[in-house]
Amino acid sequence: ARSRVSSPAQLRAVCSDLLERFRQAVLVEEYLPGREFTVGLLGTGRRARVLGTLEVGVAENAPSVDYGFEMKERCEEFCVYQAAAPGPLRDEVESVALAAYLALECRDAGRVDVRLDAAGRASFMEVNPLAGLNPGHSDLPMIATQQGLSFPALIAAILDSATERMVAP
Repeated sequence: ARSRVSSPAQLRAVCSDLLERFRQAVLVEEYLPGREFTVGLLGTGRRARVLGTLEVGVAENAPSVDYGFEMKERCEEFCVYQAAAPGPLRDEVESVALAAYLALECRDAGRVDVRLDAAGRASFMEVNPLAGLNPGHSDLPMIATQQGLSFPALIAAILDSATERMVAP
């Protein structure tokens, strides 16, 4: 709850506490106030591809305006997921996600979270190279379902990628 600050005084207080507690550098990033997306990816290297993209919305009764751990764990209650609409914004989000996935040399399957900055540009937030695979709760299987890919077919695609990678010279 303290990871987002809104004043220099609050930033000093949070950083001072973190520096004292952990005795290592504190990473400070610009807050990305725009819409949030999660992009499912399959494959490795040149064969990596976008599986699909969900826009993650926050329900009015949610305890926070940001999609955090508590909200993910109680997503049925606090989150609204919808397929990202086709068009230039989805193209930009997916381009950022695929570029991050490739730059970080992710393999087989994963998810990349993207959020829009204050100017509406897609910005990389984080990569989930070991994305959850709970068919009723995890984002990657939800994206696969949205794209008409069954859970067994998703697992098969992940295994196919790993197998291909393992037998390549």
